[in-house]
Amino acid sequence: MYQTVGHHAIDLYAEAMALPLYRRTIRGRSLDTRQVYTKCEGDEVEDLYELLKLVKEKEEVEGISVGAILSDYQRIRVENVCKRLNLQPLAYLWQRNQEDLLREMISSNIQAMIIKVAALGLDPDKHLGKTLDQVEPYLIELSKKYGVHVCGEGGEYETFTLDCPLFKK
Repeated sequence: MYQTVGHHAIDLYAEAMALPLYRRTIRGRSLDTRQVYTKCEGDEVEDLYELLKLVKEKEEVEGISVGAILSDYQRIRVENVCKRLNLQPLAYLWQRNQEDLLREMISSNIQAMIIKVAALGLDPDKHLGKTLDQVEPYLIELSKKYGVHVCGEGGEYETFTLDCPLFKK
């Protein structure tokens, strides 16, 4: 459920946006893999619950943004945690057309670099270190040819954002 590639640099996001950063070690693992999640001691979702509970206590947080585009698994688990903490889940990307979304990210000056590849047609020697605007036409071609998710929603690739309008420095 969690992206771990590049996690060692997450503190740079908080610094760039001038926001506090809250982290918690994920001690649990994926135990309840059913479509509808039920609270389960030792599940990784409970680590998220404890972290968001702390954030809610320390900050004036009323909602949590979910980056899932297609993953019911992720969205449902975040919604479960939000419901239990009386927080509003915000899933603005949910079921968006991925080609449109990728173009919007690029036109919004989000500079995201590919830091992991794991799909047919994506070659570490050619694609690692490239930004989304550099590979957009190729990702669309792979989508049409092999069904690759243009935004990497199926784990085809992972990115790290180098710059975006939210960054203050």
